[in-house]
Amino acid sequence: MAATFLLAVWSALPAAAIVLNQIDDFQSGTFQSWAGGSTLYNWPNGGPGGTGDRYLRVSSGGGNLGTFNSTQWAGDYVAATVTRLTFDLANFGPDPVSLRITVFTPGCAFGGTACTAWTSTNATVLPSGSGWVKAEFALAELDLTRVLGSDSLADSLANVERLLLRHDAGVIDPPGISVPVNAIIGVDNVTALPEPSRELGLAAGLVVLLSNDLRRRGPRSSLSRQNRLALSGVR
Repeated sequence: MAATFLLAVWSALPAAAIVLNQIDDFQSGTFQSWAGGSTLYNWPNGGPGGTGDRYLRVSSGGGNLGTFNSTQWAGDYVAATVTRLTFDLANFGPDPVSLRITVFTPGCAFGGTACTAWTSTNATVLPSGSGWVKAEFALAELDLTRVLGSDSLADSLANVERLLLRHDAGVIDPPGISVPVNAIIGVDNVTALPEPSRELGLAAGLVVLLSNDLRRRGPRSSLSRQNRLALSGVR
């Protein structure tokens, strides 16, 4: 009874609010609420930034490889205007890995299936010894495949309970299917980003503002130079 009550309370808790441009860089020395069945370490050196750059090290031990977050990576992605996620990833081997993200709505916890899950249609394949690479996972209909449930993508992204990064090679598997691999990966700088067009629009706006400012300054600077030359007797 107590366990049922706690589960009901846990399920009723509001999801943490994902925030645009949030980033997990693991410099705090913690897992930053990432968890899972794989063995996790906060590694003190060797991230994409080199010495002193901490990262999350995930070891499968020959079983499933993955890690999930149901805290700061849960919430309403639509309201936050988050449309893609980037990860710095490295595969230390010995096996190659095929990495996908999966977003879950409430109801999948503890092996439940009363939820909807969407996973990356195309995996990011990293050979053993890949070094650090920047991987982008888009959250558009063209980039995701529904593997469980019936909610639309828009409804699912507005109610994300959990974000999962896992190895899933070949044909896409639904949650709960074992895909063993012997590999250790590095994860760093997990970032929530908007539509690329929005970033380009902001950059274009800054260029226009700068251009207008330079045009306003240009004639005054030129006249000032001419006045100085005239005062000094130079023609």
